[in-house]
Amino acid sequence: MKKQLIAAVAVLLFAGFACSIQNLQMETSETRTVEINAPLPENLEDTEILFRMSGGEFTLRPGATDLVNGLITYNVEQWEPEFTHRENLYQIKQSDQLTISGIPTDDVINTWDLALSTGVPIDLTIEGGASDNTFDLSGLQLTNLNILQGASETILTFDQPNPIEMDLLAFTTGASSAKIFGLANANFNTMTFSGGAGNYTLDFSGSLSHDASVELKAGASNLKIIVPSSMRVQVNNLSSVSVINTEGTWLLTDDTYTTLEEGFLLTINLNLTVGNVTLIHED
Repeated sequence: MKKQLIAAVAVLLFAGFACSIQNLQMETSETRTVEINAPLPENLEDTEILFRMSGGEFTLRPGATDLVNGLITYNVEQWEPEFTHRENLYQIKQSDQLTISGIPTDDVINTWDLALSTGVPIDLTIEGGASDNTFDLSGLQLTNLNILQGASETILTFDQPNPIEMDLLAFTTGASSAKIFGLANANFNTMTFSGGAGNYTLDFSGSLSHDASVELKAGASNLKIIVPSSMRVQVNNLSSVSVINTEGTWLLTDDTYTTLEEGFLLTINLNLTVGNVTLIHED
């Protein structure tokens, strides 16, 4: 009898817990789509653009005929996008995911599909929660790029050179996965990368037009750094605990790895609390 009573109580507790979870689920509404056609500024000077999404799927690419073209589709009422546009400032913001009560389910929709103009210098900031991101920034005129993500999966590509010099490329993410390709094409002076536990690939393919420096910090993670055969690179291992694996030709002196190439210098300062690093110097 005692065992049956305990079992009955357990069933009631589980049922109550399940109801509580159901009550905590994020409330959805009808699906809405917003079309975006933000005109180019009158003067084609440096324009500041901010995208702040709550979380979901975000696709960004070049090729807009205006400053920004695209669609935002969502079905959470509090995620109605807010727009700010004046002179050389353009912003799209949604409510922070943490400010909305409820647990996201498979029914939640939040999809951003946007294109940017290649005809104006852009200071670009992208902020987001948990999301799947595909960012193709090839050929954009970027003066600065700041990406701040929560737990997310991101693919970022620079298949064509940035025609102007980028002052700072900053990428900050939580426990996540990120693959960045064509980083030399980004034409940055300084890059900072900070990540939590995760898997990260940083591919510096392209050609350097000047010396550049990179500061990499990460928690317990797997980090792959790829540099082309013709690039002059110096990797300074400042990590307290880490495993460094190499592929291709590297010269090791103390905790510094260098290639034997000539030309502009890419300096990478590596600081991992713990993790595995693979340095790949392509043939």
